[in-house]
Amino acid sequence: MKKSIPILCAAALLFSTGVLQASAFIFADEANPNRITHPTPYFGTGGDLDVSVCIATNSESQSELLVSLQNSIYVWNQQQPVNPNLFFGANTNIPPGAVDFESTLLHELGHCIGLAHPNAATESGLPASQRNYTKAGEGANMTFDLNAGTDGIIGSADDVRGDDVNLHWFELGSNNPLILGGTIDGSTYSRDLADLPPGDLFPANADRTVANALGFPNTEAVMQQGAFQDEDQRQLTASDIAGIRLGMSGLDRVEGTADDYRPRLIFVGVTDDCDITVEVSGTSFAFCSVGGSTINGNNDQIRITSASAVMGSASQFDWFFNQESILPEELFSDDFENF
Repeated sequence: MKKSIPILCAAALLFSTGVLQASAFIFADEANPNRITHPTPYFGTGGDLDVSVCIATNSESQSELLVSLQNSIYVWNQQQPVNPNLFFGANTNIPPGAVDFESTLLHELGHCIGLAHPNAATESGLPASQRNYTKAGEGANMTFDLNAGTDGIIGSADDVRGDDVNLHWFELGSNNPLILGGTIDGSTYSRDLADLPPGDLFPANADRTVANALGFPNTEAVMQQGAFQDEDQRQLTASDIAGIRLGMSGLDRVEGTADDYRPRLIFVGVTDDCDITVEVSGTSFAFCSVGGSTINGNNDQIRITSASAVMGSASQFDWFFNQESILPEELFSDDFENF
C-alpha cells in the first residue's frame, strides 16, 4: 500500500491590529491569549445564528464538491463527537494515493467559523517533527521550550514547556481533549496552567498519538493540522466541539445566558454573496482566508468579517470527491436550483 504523506492545511489571517498567529481560536496569540472568535453573523446577541455557505462562482469542480460540502455542513451543525474518526485504506472509499476532499474541507470550515489548530502547526515555524506540541506562544525567552516529558509523547499532559504561553483551552479537572463536558464555558474550561489537574504540566491536545495513549485509538481532532493520503476523517471529536461550544457561551463566557448562540451553517448555492465561500482553485493545498474585528470594542471577543475556504485545483492535487451523502433524504439535493 502506498505510504501516507502528510499534507499541511493552513488558515490565512487578516486583522486590524496586525498579523496574528493562529491558535486554539483564530486571532488569539501570546499578546491576546484569551481571545475567542465567533462566526460572522454574531454581534453579541444570542439565539440561532445562520451562517451562509456558498460555492464561489469562479470555483472549479462545482458539481463534484457539492456532496462533500453538504456533508461537512451537516457534521458541523450536528456537533456530535465521534471516536474513532480516522479510517484508512480499505476501510474507506478513497482510492489509493488520493487525498479526501471532504476531510480537508471539514477542517477548513472549522477555521472559517473561528477555530484554529490545537497544535503548534506550521505557523509556529517549528520543524515538522515538533509541530504536534500544544499551541502556545514563545514566552519571555522568545523561543519555544519543548520537552515531551517522561512519556515521550509530544502534545501530552506531562510536556515541559518552560515559559511558553498556553493558547489551548482545556476542561478543568480533566485535561482530556477527547472527553466532552456537560457545561462548556469560562467556568469549566480554562487556558490557565494553574487550573490543570494535579500532576499535569501542560494542556494535552487531541493529536492521534496522544488520543491513543488516552484510550481513543484512531481518533484525532479535525482541527489538528495535517492531511494524509488514503485517510477518511469526516467526523468531529470532542476537542473540535468544545471549541465551538465555548464560543457559543457568548461574550460573558457563561452558558445559559441571553448572549448564547447556536451557529447553523446553511448552504445557499453558487454565489459570492455569503458568510463563507468555498472554492477549488490555485496551487496552494488548502486554507481559509479570514478577516476579523472586535465585538463592541472588546479586544478578547472577535467576530469573523470575511471567510473564504480555498482548496487547491484538482489539476494540482489528487482530490477524491466523495459522492456518498450522509444527510437525511429531506435535506439532500443534487440540484443547485433547489437552494
